[in-house]
Amino acid sequence: MDIVSFLKEEKFLMEKQFSEIRQEFKRDAYSELEKSNIIILYGLRGTGKTTIMAQKYLEVTESLAIHGEHMNLAGYSIKDLISSLKHVLNEGYLFIDEITKLKHWAEELKVLSDFYPRVKIIVTGSSAVDLQEARQTLARRAVFIKLGPLTLNEFLKIKYQRQLVKFNPFSSDILTAAIKTEFDAREKQLDAAAIINEYKKMNLPYLIEKPVSTLLDVLDRVIYEDIGGAGSFDESILQKFWPLLKLLALSEKTSYDNLSKDLGVGKGTVIKMIEYLVKANVIRTAYPYAYGKTKVRKEPKYLFVSPTIRSVILGLLGEKEREIGLVREDLFAMHLDELFYLKDGPDYVWKGTIFEIGGPSKDSKQFKNVKFKGRKYIVHDGLEISNGEVFKLPFYIFLSQF
Repeated sequence: MDIVSFLKEEKFLMEKQFSEIRQEFKRDAYSELEKSNIIILYGLRGTGKTTIMAQKYLEVTESLAIHGEHMNLAGYSIKDLISSLKHVLNEGYLFIDEITKLKHWAEELKVLSDFYPRVKIIVTGSSAVDLQEARQTLARRAVFIKLGPLTLNEFLKIKYQRQLVKFNPFSSDILTAAIKTEFDAREKQLDAAAIINEYKKMNLPYLIEKPVSTLLDVLDRVIYEDIGGAGSFDESILQKFWPLLKLLALSEKTSYDNLSKDLGVGKGTVIKMIEYLVKANVIRTAYPYAYGKTKVRKEPKYLFVSPTIRSVILGLLGEKEREIGLVREDLFAMHLDELFYLKDGPDYVWKGTIFEIGGPSKDSKQFKNVKFKGRKYIVHDGLEISNGEVFKLPFYIFLSQF
């Protein structure tokens, strides 16, 4: 089959596939799709990249959608589109799902865009590793949109067709800001405690309809397709990723030396494995906070990008008791950039504010003798709001800001 015939057939197949994905709810990232002529959607599997693409495809008129795996199996590359796309699409939108199935896609995509300046190109890929490594090639040419877990308000909109008034943790009147969100939840008859418990399990879009156990299959694909496809590890090392995830799930902080000993691989290999789990958006690192300084790149603490990931792994290990506290910290950190942890006293520092994370009974003892000029918060999974030197705030109010 020649390339033009392939593209015409692919248009029919993808239109059928996209029409079956129809979903009214749009993630916040949808509004960013017009920022550039090249848009790269990346992130952990299951965050809704293909859904966003399908939504855009169904809203525009002049368009063509291609699946990277179909193209690869047919023996074509992005380079083949340079001479043939004009026969199918001269302007409008080109969508390529799973573009990381194609070799040299980043370099060739840049050339394709130069040849077709009136075509907006939107691509996705499950191999977050490969997508992130394309940044250098497409620097200043593409906008990279990272899709993380659902925000609490996105979850509420999908599940309950509701949204909360956003809390501002940096408001001059914190108490009033918190009470506004609390009253809003009551007016909308939202059971805040139950919602947080659901949100811990359903913060990835597909988990609202599917059991959390399906996340195990997703992690398998991350390891063997995304990380394995990068070609940086042989099979014997790929088999060590699950034991590594289990070790990381048991504690946020451990040394490379201990991990090396437990896994039976070299320290350098452990560091590289962790780097790839970060690139694949499975875990993230938090570094220790240094008062009066920026950050110290040693003794990192490991958090899971979605609390559900840690919960599922610890469930496999029968560690339900340990799960409670660790999952709280993943939940707190889920949408926070530039987050640092404290070695002593409270848990974290974010944007000049200090946080202690815990259950409903958590009090301010951890803040004793802490010399810190910024605001101090306790974020907990109960319902109490209290004002004072240390402000106590429920998770649902804190998370409503995103």
